[in-house]
Amino acid sequence: MISRAALMPAALSPVNAYLLVLLGAAARGRRLPAPDAPAGPQLRFAILVPARDEEASILGTLLSLRELDYPADYVEIVVVADNCGDSTADVARAAGATVWERRGGEGGKGAALAWGLARIEPDVDAVVIVDADCAAAPNLLSVVDERLRAGASAVQVAYGVANPGASPVAALRHASFVLVNGVRPLGKATLGLSAGLFGTGMAFSRELLARRPWTARSLTEDQEQHLALVAGGERVAFAPHTSVVSPMPTSLHGARSQQMRWDAGRPALIRTWTPCLLRAGVRRRDAVQLHAALEPFVPPQSLLLALNVAGWLGTMRAGSAVRGLAAANVAGQVGFVLGGLAVMRAPAPVWRALAFAPALAAWKLGLLARLWLGRGPTGWVRTERESQAAGERPSRRPIRRSWSRRT
Repeated sequence: MISRAALMPAALSPVNAYLLVLLGAAARGRRLPAPDAPAGPQLRFAILVPARDEEASILGTLLSLRELDYPADYVEIVVVADNCGDSTADVARAAGATVWERRGGEGGKGAALAWGLARIEPDVDAVVIVDADCAAAPNLLSVVDERLRAGASAVQVAYGVANPGASPVAALRHASFVLVNGVRPLGKATLGLSAGLFGTGMAFSRELLARRPWTARSLTEDQEQHLALVAGGERVAFAPHTSVVSPMPTSLHGARSQQMRWDAGRPALIRTWTPCLLRAGVRRRDAVQLHAALEPFVPPQSLLLALNVAGWLGTMRAGSAVRGLAAANVAGQVGFVLGGLAVMRAPAPVWRALAFAPALAAWKLGLLARLWLGRGPTGWVRTERESQAAGERPSRRPIRRSWSRRT
């Protein structure tokens, strides 16, 4: 019979073991080459940029998309100006992008994406979604094209932080992104599981969008859409050889609304999707669906740290085996964090900022407590941006490209 002191360490051991398995798989996945695409013409892309009052940042995004190393006549950039009250649409037009202005309708990014995706021209082969505060790596479309032509129907690229050296808060957010948006999806993909969706840097084939239109409307619309895809028998591939990055808030105050929105959506996902995915996974013996059903239960690193430390402190008077299990949980989490940062080659400011990690963890626990008390957001709230392109003037070089398939 398990003693009361051993209950928490025993419950946390599978979580820590799971993360270490993903770390090992990610380390292996880093050494694997990207799959080769079959011979044939490259795909035609529409890059969809959902934007809500993003006049300060969208120009930088459009400039980065203009410099992609992909045939110019295979790409069209479309900005969905969603109920904007500023000059987002004017800035995008001046930069040469196609602009679709949405007025009224259901609020939230999920609704704006569904509206925009439904209007994509039928001669487009695939759609890539990039947020209006992101910069894309030059090889974004080249890598996504290879993955889609190699057989994937949905692709997620790495999503990182553009300004890890700006402050300890931004550096620690970079560490979080490395683990959540780098190590974990790479490990999952290496193990044959679905990598997940991060809301930006997502790509979908035309055929997939016809089979599984965008339906997500929740606070965490990307995670909801991922679970809907997995429930429909789909799997998202991960492309670690390219990325999108965005600047993160440099203060805790600036990060508050974004973090609460991310954490607030988790319980609804579990209530809505875990039971049906578990049933389907058991019935079909599908590891991808079983994994997707259970992964939302993995707590944030801050909460996991608090639980691991509490479990360890609670075993001080227990037997040596129980104490060893609790200590192994703490060591396992530390190993996952440090090992993940090493595998993904985190920059020096991130390692220095780890000294502030306990303070950030305490702040995160405070936000989680507010959510548990019912004080979290009930609807989508736009994150306040710190301008990444202030003072830049739109280029006259057009971004919108005409279609003409090369053979």
